[in-house]
Amino acid sequence: MEQRTLNKRFESIAKGLIKKEKHLAYIKNSRVRIAYLESDSEKKSKGRLVFGECEKIPDKYKWSIPYDFTITVYTLNIEHFNDEQLKILLLHELMHIGIEVDGNEESYHVIPHDIEDFKAILDRFGMDWSA
Repeated sequence: MEQRTLNKRFESIAKGLIKKEKHLAYIKNSRVRIAYLESDSEKKSKGRLVFGECEKIPDKYKWSIPYDFTITVYTLNIEHFNDEQLKILLLHELMHIGIEVDGNEESYHVIPHDIEDFKAILDRFGMDWSA
């Protein structure tokens, strides 16, 4: 059975990215709450390893979960990653966080890929960043 636990290292790396990356300023300037998790299970989708995923907490669970999103890293799938690859993965997952602002209200959604990955990731780090 999969177990997910909070990971302070992933949180620290992600917060550094949010502070440094200009295109993530909308996250820094919001009230969004993100849980950074590690999973002890291997995950695949369409025959390919899943390194991480960003999920919006459904509204029906808001009463019991103090976060708006979870970012889960599948640690068994990233054992070969170096520190730079982990940063890129967390950057990728942060790019899924969508925030709409209407006056004083914020609403959240998951931004889908614009291609199999994000163009900004591929332009900056290349197609084989995870290899």
